[in-house]
Amino acid sequence: MSVYTPLSHRQLAAVLDGYGFRLRDYRAASHGIENSTFLIEAEDRHQQPAPLVLTVFETLTHAALAPYLVLLAHLAEQGLPVPAPLTDHGGQDQITVAGKPAVLMPRLPGEHDFAVDLDRCRQVGALLAQLHQCDTGALQTLPGERQRLETLASHLDQLPDDHREGARALLSDWQARPTGTTLIHGDLFRDNLLWQQGRISALLDFYNACLDYPEYDLAVTLNDWCVDRNGKPVAEREQALLAGYRESGGQVDDSLLLEALAVAALRFWLSRLAGPVSEHSEGQGSKDPEEFARIFQWRIAALAG
Repeated sequence: MSVYTPLSHRQLAAVLDGYGFRLRDYRAASHGIENSTFLIEAEDRHQQPAPLVLTVFETLTHAALAPYLVLLAHLAEQGLPVPAPLTDHGGQDQITVAGKPAVLMPRLPGEHDFAVDLDRCRQVGALLAQLHQCDTGALQTLPGERQRLETLASHLDQLPDDHREGARALLSDWQARPTGTTLIHGDLFRDNLLWQQGRISALLDFYNACLDYPEYDLAVTLNDWCVDRNGKPVAEREQALLAGYRESGGQVDDSLLLEALAVAALRFWLSRLAGPVSEHSEGQGSKDPEEFARIFQWRIAALAG
């Protein structure tokens, strides 16, 4: 788990009271590395069970968070399995907890399940295609992935000598491209999906969402779902995910995808080298950079070959 802002039972009870819920129990979420997330068992005003999620944001300000919440409500209205923010007694969809922005949401059904098979890969591809065809109007005020990549470029000097210049050139070429105009999730790792009876029941964590190329979103996803423990691409999984994507109306530029796979691997290698959000986190913290170093080696070799 990762909790950078621990909260007491009393603090959480006070938060829920502002929404008309009574706290029964809670625990820290077992996945995620950027924010503090609490899984809550509560009762509503009719004493009915109300499973909830409270997220305390460690880096986003209230102003920066606002457009993401608009996006979540927008996507929920369009039928995607995403949690829309709840509003408190004052009609606000975000509050302040321990001096930081926080959002309370309903906890959608399902559980994390990290198993990977061809059917699940196909479902993930189909979900991405559905997302990529959504209206992008709610995203005009969000920061883009290009801004995050520009910030991460300061960590290129931490790469091994034999990768540094190639990675710098790759990133420079990518950043020189015009930004895409498709709504992307930007972080569709296995820990951002819930499953129920073998089907996707929830898509979580939209705080990397922005407008860019669908191939980049596919690349981020393929680099988590479709590689083995050594970072080597698993062709059957890739084919299943891309088949699900195309069957649901998605279109793919294969040459752009090849470059995006290397850029996405580099992006997460650099972000893990950048370290955890806080030195005082409890639990998981930043994940192993070497995982994406291995994936990058496979992807850059494929691009060069």
